[in-house]
Amino acid sequence: MTSPLLSRALSSRARDRVSVPDRFPTLLVAGLVGFALICMALGSAGARAAAETPQEEVYLNYQIGLQAVAKCRDVTLSHEQQQRIGERIDGLTGTAVGAGRRLFLIEEAKEIINAKGCDDPVVTSGLAAYDANLASAAQ
Repeated sequence: MTSPLLSRALSSRARDRVSVPDRFPTLLVAGLVGFALICMALGSAGARAAAETPQEEVYLNYQIGLQAVAKCRDVTLSHEQQQRIGERIDGLTGTAVGAGRRLFLIEEAKEIINAKGCDDPVVTSGLAAYDANLASAAQ
């Protein structure tokens, strides 16, 4: 048998354990809301800073055109064609855009096309840049 004092101490600890799970949903919701707000803030900052320099802006425009050719015109480019086009883009933009930024801008171009669609002026501008400066490299 346990003493009444020990019994009260055990029941007090049991109440403490019960109260934490009672507060858990509130803490979970508050944490998730805070996480969502941080993600939204970072996402909007990233969208505004897609192209940070004029060279990146040109690179992004060419990538929009290149990605739009595949998606909007249903053109499949071979590896060799993509490589020649990549070399042409490098020649037009120089080495000012680093490899990590290039990958980011390529993904950004894909997201822009998916979000805006093929008829959006940003996408048609990219297609015009592709036609004027890159299409000949694909042949």
